[in-house]
Amino acid sequence: MFDYDVIILGGGLAYTAAEILRNKGLKVAIVEKNKEHLGGVCLHEGCVPTKLYLFEAQKIYDMKNSRLLEWKGGDVKLKRLVEYKERLRKKLREDIERLLKGVDIIYGDGTLTDRHTVVVGERQIRGRYIIVNTGKRQTWGFGLEPDGKRVITTDEAINLESLPEKLQIVGDDYIAFEFATFFAVLGSQVNLYFDNPMSFAHTSIKNRFLKELELLGIALHPIKDFKTESITLLVKRRVPNSECVGDLIQKDENNHILVDAHYETSIKDHYAVGDVNGLSETAHAARMQSLIVSKRILGERSFYIRPENIPYVLYTVPLSYAKVGLTKMELERRGIKHTEKSVSLRAFSSSYIQHSEDGMCFLYFDSRGFLLGCEVLSRGAGEIISSLTVSLYSELNISHMSKVLLPHPTLSEIPFLRLV
Repeated sequence: MFDYDVIILGGGLAYTAAEILRNKGLKVAIVEKNKEHLGGVCLHEGCVPTKLYLFEAQKIYDMKNSRLLEWKGGDVKLKRLVEYKERLRKKLREDIERLLKGVDIIYGDGTLTDRHTVVVGERQIRGRYIIVNTGKRQTWGFGLEPDGKRVITTDEAINLESLPEKLQIVGDDYIAFEFATFFAVLGSQVNLYFDNPMSFAHTSIKNRFLKELELLGIALHPIKDFKTESITLLVKRRVPNSECVGDLIQKDENNHILVDAHYETSIKDHYAVGDVNGLSETAHAARMQSLIVSKRILGERSFYIRPENIPYVLYTVPLSYAKVGLTKMELERRGIKHTEKSVSLRAFSSSYIQHSEDGMCFLYFDSRGFLLGCEVLSRGAGEIISSLTVSLYSELNISHMSKVLLPHPTLSEIPFLRLV
């Protein structure tokens, strides 16, 4: 006997599955640790606040580099941005609560104690299907422990109400780069300490990307040279919140929950989506995985997405990096023969109009002309990669792509114009 058809552990983007399944008549419960955290890291500490901040930084960068205005500076009111971020966070959380009307939301720590039983405090609930969507949490390293003042995490960084004069950032993943460009554009003296930055990107893109950081005034240092001299922002790889399933479900050596192509775990009818399965630390991947799992539970025809075909964007100012499919490094590592087409944005009017003339794009095709992957460095790289993602998913070959007509002058048209 089950209390619910589906129990979802974690209130992140698997709420997509909760909505779909509820609309199909299933009884669904979400177990979320923190009432204020419904919507997950993306809404509260990740995608939404950081991209809001970077959008504002981009506007300041544009004013400083305007061909029309003479920038004379201005006071940065971080407190106003924090206040708006909080209003937005509250609004979006309330929107999710309304969206989930008819879904039971149970607040507290949920633990899977047997195949169908979840314990939340002193309460036990049973579900036929279990979806684990517990995400990841930050970890610390480099011999430092956050104190919220001199050593801070990204949680504190998005709540700073005054601009630090000097800021050290330790780490070399996308979060470190995004925060580095945000604070540098606003006027902080930023020192970035890294191990192997942009190791996944095409060499030409990596070199130009690091040059762009230096042009913003960001000082780059190897991590071995780090020593605490000012406020330090710690950015370290996150670890999965998989303790809630104990030893009932198989995990890898890094404690990610192991899943098959349909995100089913080692236990039948138990699924893991989002960061906790280690396939992609992106909100859009978690949402799509939740959709696929919903279709499986409903017995509908599902589909499969290769992990490498999940688009990725590194949002930095002024140029951002994006990729989808296999990168140059991955193709070489796998020994896959391919043809590379490189595109310099300097050849196109739209790049000069939008301050992207230093950008570049690389497209990789197999022997039949089908797209294997692409990498972009440009302003609005996420928009460019979106059209290329459609091409990849639609399995267009180079002949078909060369016939795609996009509006001019836009950055999105650039990769297609070089295929004729």
